[in-house]
Amino acid sequence: MRPSINTPFWGASACQLWASWPIGRCGYDLAMIIIKNALGIGAVVLSVGLVVLLLSGSFSGKPTASDSFTPVAPVYTPDAEFISGRGIGAVGAPVTLEVWTDFQCPICGIWANGSEPLLYEKYIKEGKLRIEQKFFAFLGEESFTSAVGAVCADKQDKFWAYHSYLYANQDGENEGAFSAPRLRILAEAAGLDLTAWDSCIADPAIRTEVEAESAAARAAGVAGTPTLKIGTWMQAGIPAEADIYKRIDDALKP
Repeated sequence: MRPSINTPFWGASACQLWASWPIGRCGYDLAMIIIKNALGIGAVVLSVGLVVLLLSGSFSGKPTASDSFTPVAPVYTPDAEFISGRGIGAVGAPVTLEVWTDFQCPICGIWANGSEPLLYEKYIKEGKLRIEQKFFAFLGEESFTSAVGAVCADKQDKFWAYHSYLYANQDGENEGAFSAPRLRILAEAAGLDLTAWDSCIADPAIRTEVEAESAAARAAGVAGTPTLKIGTWMQAGIPAEADIYKRIDDALKP
């Protein structure tokens, strides 16, 4: 099982869209982050054995997650008063941060479980920032079906509960962590009406919506996740802590 990381890792590279190798790149980036953070240095020399150990799950290509499991509780879920649709923070907040993510992307998990809660406490609860979530489902079928489920969760005003449960229960890319049965268990844990959710995810229009949103992201220049955007500034990956704070603070200036 992939290590659970609930503390913020600033300055992380994004899961990249590679024409020749779209699957597994996230596993490589996560391995680098774990090792660099553990050793406390900026440049790391990796042994082949250690890389293979950390990345073995990413390249297996075989579903390994059990369809019977008890979900891990979310690291955090925003308070209802700050939620509107796929956004958290006041609709009229002076700064809007757009974030493109893929539910299977482990760097997105680091963002959602570690970095985002800090922005929530520092800016969102103070009425200074709104974060809007957008999909770029590119890592495989489980990315796509997870996003479809999220659209349907949003229709029940449960997007953020679903979002938080999925990021708390990541376990590799395209290895069954977000299989249909497991997504249903996660949807139930998030408090969704499963009858309505089942009907929604079977609707071809919802799938078309996710496809269109991912295509629009690519057309807008998104090539990895997470990608962050404030005004004209856009960056793939998680910025250094001081950098993202400065971006927000500068945008708050009159």
